[in-house]
Amino acid sequence: MSQNCYFPLKKGKAASETSFGINLLAFCIATSFLPLAYNFGLKNTPYLFLLYACLLTVFQTFFEYLFFKRTSVLARWKIRRPVSLKRVAYKEITFFVTIGVIAFFYWLFPVYHSRMFTTEYFPFLKCLVPLMIILSIPYFCLMDKIDEEPDDVYYKIGYAIAHFKKTLTRFEFSNYVRIWLVKAFWLALMQPAATNHIDWLMGLISDISVKDLTITVLGASTFCFFIDLAYASTGYLMNLKILNSQTRTAEPSLFGWVVAVMCYWPFWGVLFYPYFFKYTKFNWQQIIPEQNPIWWIWFTMIIVLELLYALATVAAGIRFSNLTYRGLWNTGLYKYTKHPAYVFKNISWWLISVPFMAQPFSKAFRLCLLLFANNIIYYLRARTEERHLSHYPEYVEYAQMMNDKSIFRWVAKLLPFLKYKALQKKDRLF
Repeated sequence: MSQNCYFPLKKGKAASETSFGINLLAFCIATSFLPLAYNFGLKNTPYLFLLYACLLTVFQTFFEYLFFKRTSVLARWKIRRPVSLKRVAYKEITFFVTIGVIAFFYWLFPVYHSRMFTTEYFPFLKCLVPLMIILSIPYFCLMDKIDEEPDDVYYKIGYAIAHFKKTLTRFEFSNYVRIWLVKAFWLALMQPAATNHIDWLMGLISDISVKDLTITVLGASTFCFFIDLAYASTGYLMNLKILNSQTRTAEPSLFGWVVAVMCYWPFWGVLFYPYFFKYTKFNWQQIIPEQNPIWWIWFTMIIVLELLYALATVAAGIRFSNLTYRGLWNTGLYKYTKHPAYVFKNISWWLISVPFMAQPFSKAFRLCLLLFANNIIYYLRARTEERHLSHYPEYVEYAQMMNDKSIFRWVAKLLPFLKYKALQKKDRLF
């Protein structure tokens, strides 16, 4: 297992590996380059997202180096040894085999032959993969000189492949597979979505008008989800030890994976939602007339909740990822609750779909039960994430602190089973 590059900022206090303010500043500066990129002809090209992700990463890393040095890898670089070309070669073997296996499964499964992937994601990969191959050699050479752990899992797997010898534990290998599975699955979903939201946002900037309430709602909601997708998609791409954004561990339990992937396409849209959890029959705009002053109040509440959900992703920055531990962050909204993204997303669904306004009452009650079932899924996701992260002492310290300081601590007093409890030794997964 890779070393945990965690350095507490204050003795006795769980400290974040990144800063919400730094990440938000990086997002604002990187986003300001989008109109310029459009003017230079990058519109509707796979290079647009790649450029944007690189800008986000560069600015966040640079500001962390300037203002957050205790957790910045750049501030702790140290030449430790000459480059071992043999060790680099073993790591290259692992890298090429991994890329080849992922490419095979993309080719094999029919879902990845759908339009979303063939028109958005695969053109992006045609730009990304050659760049990764070219940069992998200097990257591994640099890491071989400065890494505290040169004989890492990349080296061990490459050595095992080259010599047909067992060089790593079952957990190390399975954890490596899960880390790349997370990246391959979610990057394929997030990158096309992020690219589409960039295009929507740039197109709406010139068309949005407060007189057109539909465009107003669409534009505001699109911008909120663009904030979320900007860092979410970049997080899956920039999973690099040199940036201190590497994944330490990926969720080891099958149940944790099930409750996570069932919330995403294709599992959600094809298997689960249409047959078991479909609660959306209409939305709030069909219930509240545009002339009613309540319309603006309702709209504002929804956008605030969606914005809070997006800002929770900003707190993670380039370390965002589902089902993984990539260091602790207790900055931004995480100062006030452990799961701000899940909380505000689920509340917003009640205001958007308003199932309680359906007629007759029996229908409203049924739709409310279905939406509540969706909420339960996210509760289970939160619980499985807590169990995974509880293997790290800094998270345990943070979560226990939230028992007393969270804005939702009153809920745990009413429902004691919601209160965080540290893992017992018998419950540890690794």
